[in-house]
Amino acid sequence: MSPSPVHQSQSPLKLLVVGGGIAGIMLAILLERKGYNITLVEQSKQWKPIGGGITLTLNGVRILQETGLLSAIEPYVNEIRNINITNQQGKRLSSFNLDEYAVSYAGTLTLLRHDLHNALVGRLSSTNVCLGTSCTAITDEGDKVRVSFTNHQTCDYDLVVGADGINSFVRRSIFCTTSNKYSGYASWRFIVTGVAVPQNTLTEMWGVGKRFGIVPLSGNKVHCFASLNTLENSAANSNISINDFKALFAGFGGYVPKLIDALEDNSKLMYNDLEDVYLEKYHKGRIVLIGDAAHGMTPNMTQGASMAIEDAVVLAAKLTDKSVVERSLERFQAARSSRTRSVQKKSNLLGKIGQLNNPHLCRLRNYCWQRIPDRWIQNDLKNLLVHNLSF
Repeated sequence: MSPSPVHQSQSPLKLLVVGGGIAGIMLAILLERKGYNITLVEQSKQWKPIGGGITLTLNGVRILQETGLLSAIEPYVNEIRNINITNQQGKRLSSFNLDEYAVSYAGTLTLLRHDLHNALVGRLSSTNVCLGTSCTAITDEGDKVRVSFTNHQTCDYDLVVGADGINSFVRRSIFCTTSNKYSGYASWRFIVTGVAVPQNTLTEMWGVGKRFGIVPLSGNKVHCFASLNTLENSAANSNISINDFKALFAGFGGYVPKLIDALEDNSKLMYNDLEDVYLEKYHKGRIVLIGDAAHGMTPNMTQGASMAIEDAVVLAAKLTDKSVVERSLERFQAARSSRTRSVQKKSNLLGKIGQLNNPHLCRLRNYCWQRIPDRWIQNDLKNLLVHNLSF
């Protein structure tokens, strides 16, 4: 399928969504329901099973419930009832019980990213999906946005939405900057099958300058992540051997040795520098950013997918007539900026605490964290994920 050629359109609102990840697909689904004319372009030539496991926290799950989309992912999910933080040997430092929120608000679910993505893609109906297509130029001309594509077509839109991830082309086009800030640490992710871990418990283990996370999935699978303080763009880390990877995390106990031993080869390791994206505004003229393109953040609060889902539902709610697109984007900005920034800051702070590199400070951190009442942590997360959630 190809983008529609240039023409003057009256109604309905004509939109281009750039990027076919969770944010872009979710937005397209919601805008279809409003009867908008939507084109979605995705640079991949086909939908691929990329990424590892993800955690959908209660705020994201609640939205899927309210939009009637939760049933699409239910066959693939595992429910998390507890979140534990431990030292690197597995001694508990704090525990967060999710039962209260599962009953009164929504559950916390884990699943493979591609299962969530495929389920959402399956709910698309009228969106003009153009795979293997990228933007080459984006120009805001006041009453419309003109976009050129890699297939040599040029089209006009009432609104362009950049949902094209942390290295967003749309963001570079409108703000002429990458806005990415390296966190100081990077992460490997991998999935193993057949290692028995507590199915309802997500665990993060804190070492010295490194962490290890254990996220149980359905189907006897486990998503693991391992983070390390390191220089940005490390070729040695991105091409690490299995033996070197095992040596890096040899000091971790609990289930970690079995999980690492289940790794077949280093091709199963997904390596990424972890970055934040800081923007004062998410829009300019008739162009707006959502998801990681607007506010990419470190994964310490497991909020990437849920923030993308929140963005989509808020933007879909704010959009009305094409004559007031820019006013609608101002309302979207007002509704989202303080919330996303607060989650981003909390995630950044938690990462700095978990990645402390001084052994003495790490011992002090563990000592203090173990003595923080669990209810304080629960109330903090409740305030962040529930009380401050408004559309």
